[in-house]
Amino acid sequence: MKLLYFYLMAGLFLVACGAGPIYPDVGWLNDWVKLPSAIDKTSDKTPVISDPVVNFHLAPGDRTSIIQAGEEWRAGETYLLGFDVRLDPKFLGKENITLSRLTRKENPSVEIAVVKLDIDSGVTIFGRSCIPAADLSKWHRIEMRIKFSDEDKGYLEVFCDRKPIWARVDMRTNFAPECRYSEGCRKPVSKPERYNWQLGLITDVPVSQMINLQMQRLNHRRLYYKPNRVGTL
Repeated sequence: MKLLYFYLMAGLFLVACGAGPIYPDVGWLNDWVKLPSAIDKTSDKTPVISDPVVNFHLAPGDRTSIIQAGEEWRAGETYLLGFDVRLDPKFLGKENITLSRLTRKENPSVEIAVVKLDIDSGVTIFGRSCIPAADLSKWHRIEMRIKFSDEDKGYLEVFCDRKPIWARVDMRTNFAPECRYSEGCRKPVSKPERYNWQLGLITDVPVSQMINLQMQRLNHRRLYYKPNRVGTL
């Protein structure tokens, strides 16, 4: 009961501040991150978990170092996915990196939201700037709040350092944002609905130099209280 009261009061306070989907968070790693199943076995380099930080590393010729979470999240439910990230940009080179990828597991998988990184644009989501490359050496927070829906009843919001940078409402969030039921996108959705959320260093081609990246406060949680809705942005 005390924990519930804490979350409620903190949420009400932060709504008054009007600064995005702010929920109380802890400074240590959530238990799911430390489970052996959280390590993607396809990783070229195994992420090093040193609570409260996860260290990702790629050597020349590598392509992946990944933590993942897979759940049977259901249509109609709302979730918050978030993490802090930092790296020294001088070691990034000209590589194009995926930091976070949310997919619906199917054959083939359907990408819902991808967080990208490169030295010219920094961190971007859906083509919008999130973190400038020059600021990557400091900790920054990236969050997505998503209501899963097979029809045009879902929404997806993206926040960088607690500020909204991208948001869509009345959409089929089981597909990419461009897919709307009302506009003819009537693809069937497989049951049960399974999702995979990957975090770390993901590239399509082998990297040409060493890359080190850190993440902390990795979390995903179901939401029942949804303050400060963004609308369409």
